[in-house]
Amino acid sequence: MGDPVTHRRRAFALLPASAALLAGAVTAAPAATAAPTAAAPKKCYTQSTIGLTCHHHYGAKWAEYGSTGAHVKEIQALINGTTTYYGTHGKALAVDGIYGAGTRSAVRWFQQKYIGASAVDGIVGPRTWDALRGFGRK
Repeated sequence: MGDPVTHRRRAFALLPASAALLAGAVTAAPAATAAPTAAAPKKCYTQSTIGLTCHHHYGAKWAEYGSTGAHVKEIQALINGTTTYYGTHGKALAVDGIYGAGTRSAVRWFQQKYIGASAVDGIVGPRTWDALRGFGRK
């Protein structure tokens, strides 16, 4: 049969899990009436092989006005998540993968602030990618 103390310890150890399961079964949220929630912004981290990344794109694909795709999302997210853009402008840059006027303006701001006036062209090439990834920032 076993030791009664051991049986009691196991029973008490299972109580919190059982209570949590029961609470989940009894409490049902009305899913149909719940408001949709916005997706949380991606977190940016340092990855040893490429530097800073927000996990939209891991390369350094050329981007300029009119470009679209994951590499543009990465640029937008890096500007939002690793610079003072929000504090300076009072709003976040849309992370939509479309390199429009707002992204061009943000890239030019980034180039001026983090690379220098000579780099301001609104194009994300190798030099700007290096700065976005955290290499060569002043």
